[in-house]
Amino acid sequence: MMSLNRNCKHIVVVGDGRVGKTTFLFTYINDFYQESFGPTIYDRKELVVNVDGQAYWVQFHDTAGQEDYEMASSFAYDLADAIILCYSIPKRISFENISQRWIHKLNSANKDAPFILVGTKFDIKTPTFVSSREGKALAKKIGANKFIECSAKTQKNINEVIHEAVRAAIVGKIQNRKTCMCWS
Repeated sequence: MMSLNRNCKHIVVVGDGRVGKTTFLFTYINDFYQESFGPTIYDRKELVVNVDGQAYWVQFHDTAGQEDYEMASSFAYDLADAIILCYSIPKRISFENISQRWIHKLNSANKDAPFILVGTKFDIKTPTFVSSREGKALAKKIGANKFIECSAKTQKNINEVIHEAVRAAIVGKIQNRKTCMCWS
């Protein structure tokens, strides 16, 4: 029987609107895919997550990606023990916004929080989709602890995203990393 680590880990999920943050969290928590959700302003879910033989109490903070709701989301950044930073693989602008918008915002709000770079909607390819190679290069450039591509629809790597985020919350930001550990 696993013992529960009662030290709550706060994991904040961020990224542009409509990249699939809520859908991927819903799929993990409920173990099934739901097609669509309305825009999230802010939501919090608490549950026990088992990682590496240890049970952890985790609060997931699902934040708005739209700038109109920035104030509602920004307080969650300070709480973060780890951040899941998402972009949509078929939506290149969301990938570009990681370095143009999100990394600066997160570093100024909580520069000590480690983050996992996550490409969502792996099951959808468009003519301008973001390649795994591009995702890995960006993860290395911005100092992500991990890079993972996932799909809520097929449930590909959903558990891995959550487990790596919990691991990041435990070990903290990895300094002086020459390469990023990547899942695709």
